[in-house]
Amino acid sequence: MGYDVQIHRLELNAVIDMQGKADAIAKWVKGDLPPFPEKPNTANESHGLSIYWIAPERWLLRSSIENEDRMLEMTQPGSAPVDISIVLVSDTFRFFEIVGSDAGEIISTACSMDHHPSEFPQNGVSYTNIFGIKGLLIRIEAGFEIAVEASYADMIEDFLTRANA
Repeated sequence: MGYDVQIHRLELNAVIDMQGKADAIAKWVKGDLPPFPEKPNTANESHGLSIYWIAPERWLLRSSIENEDRMLEMTQPGSAPVDISIVLVSDTFRFFEIVGSDAGEIISTACSMDHHPSEFPQNGVSYTNIFGIKGLLIRIEAGFEIAVEASYADMIEDFLTRANA
């Protein structure tokens, strides 16, 4: 018996890894960057871009693949100053969406992280183990997204399907 969920592998996303102090990155980036989150393991979104605070002085900038050129123009990874690192990593991630009233049941099977809203808020984002693989857990309005290294995408898709069986 399956859960009341829909599980989808998402299209390729544009993702840029940014490391350094938030103020140094904000000073370098040209354009409308979302505000940096004020709390670790949370996200902010604006102008079609999401920014995730995933570790001390480490951020992910994410958008649809159609915005990748815009993101590259904004962040200028090839000429970033030495106090920050900006690297395009779009090809390294594959994202999955788990939505529906039982999405939390699938996430409970996939990882042991406490994803209750009191601990993992609406804008929560954190690295965790997903079926034993390092992955990113993201809370969205209708459920969750997860991201894993691209080479594990087929395996994770199979595990998600089996978790819903």
